Amino acid sequence: EFFMVGGAGSANAMRDIKADSGVLKATVTYSPTMAASAIKIARLIAQGKGMSDLLEQQVPQSITLTSETVTKDNADKYLPTGFES
Repeated sequence: EFFMVGGAGSANAMRDIKADSGVLKATVTYSPTMAASAIKIARLIAQGKGMSDLLEQQVPQSITLTSETVTKDNADKYLPTGFES
């Protein structure tokens, strides 16, 4: 017996989790801006530049973004943030 966690915040995955009819039991919310921000930060790092709106003169080595765990108990709360896949 096993369970799966994944789906990257997909609304389809959240509906499956809510139905509790398969092995997918949880996912996490996923901000669609993550990829764009990661690319911009990677470019700054490659160019040896800093980020003007931070106090530090260098690009931080890690940035933690908020994500929530979605389960059958709270899927309704996060379904509006999911994307259709």
